[in-house]
Amino acid sequence: MPHLTERQRDVLAELTDGPTTYADIAAELDITESTVSDHIAALREAGYAFTKERDGNAVEWELIATPEESVDATPGHDLPDLSQTPIADAEPDTGDLTDDERVIARELQTGVESIDALAEQLDDRPSVITERLRDLRRQGWHVYVDETASHIAIEGDSTLRSSEHIGTRTRKANKWWEQRHNQLVREYKGLNDAPSSVNADATADSEDWVFHLTDVHAGDFVRQDDGTVVYEPDIVPDVIDYATRRSLHLADVHDAEYDTAYVLLGGDLVTGEGVYEGQLENGDVQAYMDEQIDLLHDPLLRLCDAYADAFDSVEIICQIGNHGDIRASGTSKQANADLIAYKNLRNTVAALRDRHGEFQNLAMKIGEARAYRNFSMRGGKLTGHLRHGQDRDPQASTSARMKEWMSTLLDHDFDIAYLGHHHVSGVIPWDGPPIVATGSPKPAGEFVERLGVGVPSRYQSIAAAHGVSDDGMTGYYPIDGRAFEATK
Repeated sequence: MPHLTERQRDVLAELTDGPTTYADIAAELDITESTVSDHIAALREAGYAFTKERDGNAVEWELIATPEESVDATPGHDLPDLSQTPIADAEPDTGDLTDDERVIARELQTGVESIDALAEQLDDRPSVITERLRDLRRQGWHVYVDETASHIAIEGDSTLRSSEHIGTRTRKANKWWEQRHNQLVREYKGLNDAPSSVNADATADSEDWVFHLTDVHAGDFVRQDDGTVVYEPDIVPDVIDYATRRSLHLADVHDAEYDTAYVLLGGDLVTGEGVYEGQLENGDVQAYMDEQIDLLHDPLLRLCDAYADAFDSVEIICQIGNHGDIRASGTSKQANADLIAYKNLRNTVAALRDRHGEFQNLAMKIGEARAYRNFSMRGGKLTGHLRHGQDRDPQASTSARMKEWMSTLLDHDFDIAYLGHHHVSGVIPWDGPPIVATGSPKPAGEFVERLGVGVPSRYQSIAAAHGVSDDGMTGYYPIDGRAFEATK
């Protein structure tokens, strides 16, 4: 038997007498409920297994196995036997999950190969993990063992799409990134450099034009509650083409003479995060990533072509997002799938410049994988500050958020800032220079709903554009999907 403190033995005795709650134990032993929780966590670490049942608003706990009685995974096999624990006929509630159960449930959504993998991640014994899987079944979670695919999984809103272990997919994604990146670098060395700046002068009484496109998520599927697919990879080229046409139309409507157009690609064009979160339709990581890169290439090239035709000078400013991250601990900080999309496009632009004399008025600024990119506008008179936005809030209404943006302003001395990530749109109200938050072509989901700012998808901003004079922003034009839906 493991060594227990006197208080742990007292708590264990209360749990042995039958179902009881934290509140009842706390009252009986004259301690706080949080202390009860700590003692139960220590008992579980020691190998004791408990079950919990909801009784109205209370959760009742009961001892069901001591360390000697706890059942490990089937001897000689990494998969547990859950067949003797029926799944409760109840709708499982995520609010009832402990922190460890929440981690287990999340990992099971993409499948795990063994109890040992979960035990190592949670620094727990396999027998304890097995009992927690049984607890999940008792709460109504459809935890099952797939002997044919050799994994343990959970059925739910996020269905299992790959039987590969997360670590295996991470290594494959890193290998894909290194191979594809190195190939693009080798190809680019055989071409003349595509310039990173057009160095255009600012003409009096003229303006620059800015088009901000971000968070395309080319590998994502979005379904409505009835199962209807409302966003998928096949629609991405049409969405980018539509946003390009609308932005050029708005430039005409704005009715100004332009010196330079700036196309800001704000990141999360590629979904690399699906390598972890079960978005793969199969285990072929390379195909999943390559398909997105190929899917984005042609519409982004058409965007470059349309802008090069419409304006005397064009700069494409490229910023990485956070959903394109595909690196694991110890690998390159550059490993972001957005960079592959950008460098793939740059190589094509450079080749067409070399071989056909095209895109002589277009420059691409890519640089390193970091949280922001500064760029000059109006011949150097103004500074733009482009972030993906995962490290900044799309508001400045609280003192903490105000301090964040004031710090950013002091660090970068920008005249206009841009961010995406949050899938919300508008110009952030505050007393500083304009901060443009741009939405996403991907329909708003749970994240935006939690912010309380979701709108029907046809009104959702999918890109934004505006003019820039020597004095700053002139006009602001969010691009929504109403006209796009009318042409589908």
